[in-house]
Amino acid sequence: MIIETIRTVRGYVSFTVSGRYPERFINITASNGIHIWNVLRTGEGFSACMYMADYRNIRPLAKKAGVRLRIRQKHGLPSFISKHRGRVGVVIGSCVFILTVFIMSLFIWSIDISGLDTVSLSEMRELLRDEGLYVGSFKPSLDYQGISREIMLKKREIGWMAVNVSGSYASVEVKEESKAPEVADIYSPCNVKAERDGRILSIDAYQGERVITEGSGVIEGQMIVSGVMSDERGGLRLVHADARVMAQTERKAEFSTSDSFTVLKPNGDTAVRRRVNILGLSLPYVFEAVSSPYSSTDIYTENPSPLGVSLPIERESELVSALKLKECQLDDNSAKELLTAQSEIYETFSLSECTVTNREYSLTHSNGAYTLSVTYTCVEDIARSVPIGTDENTDLTPHYEEPTKAH
Repeated sequence: MIIETIRTVRGYVSFTVSGRYPERFINITASNGIHIWNVLRTGEGFSACMYMADYRNIRPLAKKAGVRLRIRQKHGLPSFISKHRGRVGVVIGSCVFILTVFIMSLFIWSIDISGLDTVSLSEMRELLRDEGLYVGSFKPSLDYQGISREIMLKKREIGWMAVNVSGSYASVEVKEESKAPEVADIYSPCNVKAERDGRILSIDAYQGERVITEGSGVIEGQMIVSGVMSDERGGLRLVHADARVMAQTERKAEFSTSDSFTVLKPNGDTAVRRRVNILGLSLPYVFEAVSSPYSSTDIYTENPSPLGVSLPIERESELVSALKLKECQLDDNSAKELLTAQSEIYETFSLSECTVTNREYSLTHSNGAYTLSVTYTCVEDIARSVPIGTDENTDLTPHYEEPTKAH
């Protein structure tokens, strides 16, 4: 393969030798250090191949050997250039293309990140950019082990990472640290008390002595399961009380909004801006603008991937919509609809551990504002463990409380 490449670059000819003593020509060329190959017998002579530079100087030796030479075909790069010397643009274009491909191969075209869980993709890209790894970065200047080491020092959530580069494609593999599970303290003596007011629906006491019956009403901080128990000999012992106490509770929340406010709405005027990002370099080529001082922008990105090959080219389009100020006045229905949506968001995030069984709404309007009061009826676990050592009101005498009516 190497020999064939050398012959192609230097250029060679295939020729025929005819005459009375063609063998003398072979001996003369060998004695003069001229290399020939692919020698084949043809009638009264033979055919062979020789470097083009040697063939130009072989005529005196052929005359001395009494043979005639005839070129059959020219091969290699010099012959190709000579044949197309009138098409300089093709040769220059080919050279520019080869040089461009070589130069672009020295840059990162695409970055793929895998293994993220708690760390966001955008944050990871920013960390890589800070360390010099981004689309368009110069490969010979990158220290891949150093990049991994610095990012792991900055981001403690990342326990291991590796940067692998194949051609112009960079693959970043991340493994985040696993958090140690919280181990519950099941040995320290404690009582189970009510975390909030409510009416007991059920008590599943796993450890400890129940002092409240189901159906009883309790207030916040009232003991439900005692960690002080009597043994068989009549003595007392301390245990880690544990229970699941389901109770019906009430939660209240208020949501307010002004009865008039200003909003931004599209006025129908739009503009498009386009740019091309090549190896991290942004080149805008379409410029449009809107007359309004307020606008919103939607960005759309296209990445050409011919034949599944990711290129370092990205076309970005921005759709700009002009906005105008508009005064809005709320009535009772629209205000309740708006505030109810806020209450649903509150319920989703703040009451996620409860089962809401009923909701009571009360809308009021005063001093230019609407207020929505919501009372939630919930079913939830109100058990709260309180260490006996920190409980100042702990009575080491087992006792039992009579059920009280819930109001």
